[in-house]
Amino acid sequence: MAKASSTDVRTAQIHAELLNIAAANGGNLIPAHVVTAAKNPSSVLHREFEWDDDEASHLYRIAQAGALIRRVKLHIVQVGGNARKININVTRAYQSLPSSRKTGKGYDSIEDIMNTPAKRKEMLEGVEKELLAYQKRYSNLVELQDVWDAIELCVIKKATAI
Repeated sequence: MAKASSTDVRTAQIHAELLNIAAANGGNLIPAHVVTAAKNPSSVLHREFEWDDDEASHLYRIAQAGALIRRVKLHIVQVGGNARKININVTRAYQSLPSSRKTGKGYDSIEDIMNTPAKRKEMLEGVEKELLAYQKRYSNLVELQDVWDAIELCVIKKATAI
């Protein structure tokens, strides 16, 4: 018989506590109620939160800064050969690549990413991972089967091209 790791046990305990909180709220899991329950030092949730108010406020401001950066959009206007055809694409002006997150560098401009082959490749690989994660998360929605098939086709095409 396989032994459960302490991480698995802790995750199960957290899950059970979240189920209890949801049950007490008509089946809805409300973040404010989770925080209230976690305030109790004996709660399994307690150590999942930062309780030092100075540190928590700093971390919250960091999260706000990240949200602010992600909110900035870049409008790309492309005029076709026929002046009547204009395409306007809106994208984030800054993206956070895994390599930048690991080294604490934060966000790269989309222009830099698109003009640097290694960064562009990393972004594409990240998008592919996200799409596969969405597919896994929502695979039971049969209404999206065409989307899942398109993702798999794209991944297979890329793998065979290498």
